[in-house]
Amino acid sequence: MTGNKKYRIALIGAGRMGARWASVIATSKSVALALVVDKDVSLAEKVAKMYGVTSEADHQLALRDDVDAVVIVVPHKFLYPLAKEALLAGKHVFVEKPGSKTEEEMRELVRIAKEKQCTLMVGFNYRFFDSIRQVKEIVQSGEIGEIHAIRIVHGHPGRVGYEKEWRMQKDLAGGGVLMDQGLHVIDLARWFLEDEVVQVSGVTSNEVWKAEVEDTASLVLKTRKGNVASLQVSISEWKPVFSFQMSGEKGSISIEGLGRKYGNGESFSVGNYDRKTEKLLERQIVCDPDADKALAREFEAFVEALSAGACENHSAKDALEVLKIINAVYQQAQL
Repeated sequence: MTGNKKYRIALIGAGRMGARWASVIATSKSVALALVVDKDVSLAEKVAKMYGVTSEADHQLALRDDVDAVVIVVPHKFLYPLAKEALLAGKHVFVEKPGSKTEEEMRELVRIAKEKQCTLMVGFNYRFFDSIRQVKEIVQSGEIGEIHAIRIVHGHPGRVGYEKEWRMQKDLAGGGVLMDQGLHVIDLARWFLEDEVVQVSGVTSNEVWKAEVEDTASLVLKTRKGNVASLQVSISEWKPVFSFQMSGEKGSISIEGLGRKYGNGESFSVGNYDRKTEKLLERQIVCDPDADKALAREFEAFVEALSAGACENHSAKDALEVLKIINAVYQQAQL
């Protein structure tokens, strides 16, 4: 960013998540919310009115000359075409996860971002929760050594009529729980293992909601070094759950709860093995469960990428790798 100039941001999508993103953008000191776009005019007007900006129904108006970047928060089916159009127009793009329905689409977005020298970031906001970012710093410090194994269990019970929502329709979502919570846990596993995944094994089921996509999935990832991540995601839990354990060569870390939705608060414990006393010494850290702060941190990371001129942002390539893994599981399950 040059001088006091602020990036002008257009938001496409004014649903529940779009409204949250509007608040994050409007309260950022680094940018200015320029307009809110949604084909549902009433939604766009409602959100835009809260922040004193204009509303539009036509997404092409988000590509006008006075807009620097576009934030896209819509159902999965529409992420790719909107992101592609924005990148081709020379706009920087933040697109909510998964960024696209397929790895082929994401590969195309990465290519266009590089060609147009635009920043492309895919929203993996779990990286920015208080517990996750603190644990990442501890791991990077070397306190627990190289991580050998990861276990993550994540899910929720759904709600009445969930099988009829867009997230359970293959055409709109691209898949089931793997294209929702699954994306996050795969991304976290790769982010912490910091190694190429060379082997994927997975099974899926849709026995609870009886929808056309999976409501439960279990998968195992093995890296080039031989380290393993065991992941389970579902929308058939009896209560919301987020449990993340990792075992390292010198210690372990366990995260329980995420935000205010998954579990009773958010905290993590760090265990170090004392070889002299043969005891595991643990300390526990209680974290800030405010999920909107995670979104704000994520958005500031996008703005920093803009300021640094970081085209084809690293998270877009991460999204491509996550989609490759999901596709491998779908092929095994013949979905």
